[in-house]
Amino acid sequence: MTIRIYFLLITVVLLHSAAVNAQNCVDIKTEDLTGFLNKKIKPNLDLKLDKTDGFLAINRQRQNLHMADVTVSPISRTWNYSFNDVRRMDSNFFYDSKTNSVVLDVKFEKKGFELKGLCHGCFNRFKDSRAPDVNWVDPQILRIYLKPIIYQRSVSFNVTDVKMIGNLYANGFGDLIPNLTEKIASQLNIEVKKIFNSGETQRLFNDALKPLLDSNKVGSLASVSMASRSMRVCK
Repeated sequence: MTIRIYFLLITVVLLHSAAVNAQNCVDIKTEDLTGFLNKKIKPNLDLKLDKTDGFLAINRQRQNLHMADVTVSPISRTWNYSFNDVRRMDSNFFYDSKTNSVVLDVKFEKKGFELKGLCHGCFNRFKDSRAPDVNWVDPQILRIYLKPIIYQRSVSFNVTDVKMIGNLYANGFGDLIPNLTEKIASQLNIEVKKIFNSGETQRLFNDALKPLLDSNKVGSLASVSMASRSMRVCK
């Protein structure tokens, strides 16, 4: 009898605890979250990949994006490649159920060669012509995976992964592509993560999210996570 009473008391305590926790948490549907991001952040987001003038801008707050040269050696010479005026054309936030993440797709405009090649070890008149320029073939998308995090008792995002969607192409130099693709994808993963995970970008995301959080009567927060088809915020 005593054991039955003990388990009954434990059950009551657990149910009470679950009820309290449920009362202190709010689930924001992923469609509401991504819809809000597409309405409030998408029109005010810009991204440019360039050797000397790359940047990320959110709500007109610009941060420089450094994209160093990528080096490959398909022949006896070393060729250097850098992004050349690759500018955002469109973007879209959506929920990816496979990774349980909010995803930002940034699509870039098609404008000449996206990767400029130079052969620094060649004679001056051959520096530009010896290393073939490279196209980033459609769809030309950077896929950025976002995880919600607590930021100053509120919510922001942290980037967990960056993927380059679309193939690189250099006419007549197919052997160059696999190594170059791997190095470019690695560079994008490192540098785009770095700028999106900076304190300034996290602050800008947090500022943009405040109206959504306020509309859900969310105050000072202790935790945030992606639940099934929702972002759960808890006090």
